[in-house]
Amino acid sequence: MGRIKMLWGATAMASDDRFGNKMRPALEVLREAAEYAADTGSDIWDFAVSIRTLENFGLNESDLRWLVKKDYVRHAREVTPPGDNGRQFRSSGDLTFCKRTCFVLTQSGASMVRAMLADKPAAVDHDGVESNGKRRSDCQELPHTNGFPHWDSERRILYVDKRIVKRFKWRATNQEAVLSTFQEEGWPPRVDDPLPPHPEQDSKRRLSDTIKCLNHKQANDLIRFHGDGTGEGVTWERTDT
Repeated sequence: MGRIKMLWGATAMASDDRFGNKMRPALEVLREAAEYAADTGSDIWDFAVSIRTLENFGLNESDLRWLVKKDYVRHAREVTPPGDNGRQFRSSGDLTFCKRTCFVLTQSGASMVRAMLADKPAAVDHDGVESNGKRRSDCQELPHTNGFPHWDSERRILYVDKRIVKRFKWRATNQEAVLSTFQEEGWPPRVDDPLPPHPEQDSKRRLSDTIKCLNHKQANDLIRFHGDGTGEGVTWERTDT
């Protein structure tokens, strides 16, 4: 048993980089929410991030439980009545989540994120080449997708049948949230607006702006995104068929 624990500990230590790379996008969203709260003098729970948003950025329940046990995040269930001007939360089980669970960074979590972000990847020039002269991994061969789009969140590439539609060199939180939702749900014709509510932004306008950005500067004009007419959903279509 002692040897098993020792081997597991060594494996966990060797996985620190993997945890950092996997969790970085979601932790950046939590950090941004905390900064918005501080900038507006608000309670951090006013900007609590929903579990769906974090899942869209690649976290699963085990990841979230690990963050809770490490005291990097706290969570509670949102119970805000419809039409209420503020946000209300109720404590839930330490390691149990539901669809309305939301998360905030703790002080130790904020310190961990700052340390993680300080370890930035190599700089990339406008041709997609790292400063050390190596090609980015997104230049590797892309698999065939049978006519459907594919969002590779790790390499941050949107492509169809080995043809790149869009490649993100820098973080685009709202666009990536939409693409992650489509990918998670298997690219249905429509998805609900996945962007978390913001008290100082009009949700319909923000979604419309995100859709415009998704359609802007595509390497190959193969996909067109649209609003669903209600301001609460996004649709997509192939443009080369």
